[in-house]
Amino acid sequence: GTLLVTSATASVRGNAGQHSHAAAMAARRMLCQTLNHELAPKGVHVCHLIVDGAVNAPDTLGKMLGEERFKKLQEMGDGILQPADVAETFFHIAIQKRSAWTFELDLRPSTTVP
Repeated sequence: GTLLVTSATASVRGNAGQHSHAAAMAARRMLCQTLNHELAPKGVHVCHLIVDGAVNAPDTLGKMLGEERFKKLQEMGDGILQPADVAETFFHIAIQKRSAWTFELDLRPSTTVP
């Protein structure tokens, strides 16, 4: 089996004013590491996937930002993560061979600097 856990950049780097969020995301990352050590010998692939960027999702991000700001973000092209591209990456992780499992992956648009 495979357990893919979606997380945020805050799991590895906190930002000012977001201490609670960073603590929660870091705990999620540690849980994934623990589950990996426990479940990998049983054939379960655990992967912590960090989504470091805005995802082109009108029903969530679009409503949160408002129509005008969301439209500007969409116009960035490769500056916003496309859901189909994210899904393709998740699928690739899910079908990896046991000899080369990925534990952690950081997804970000090409215009984002880590």
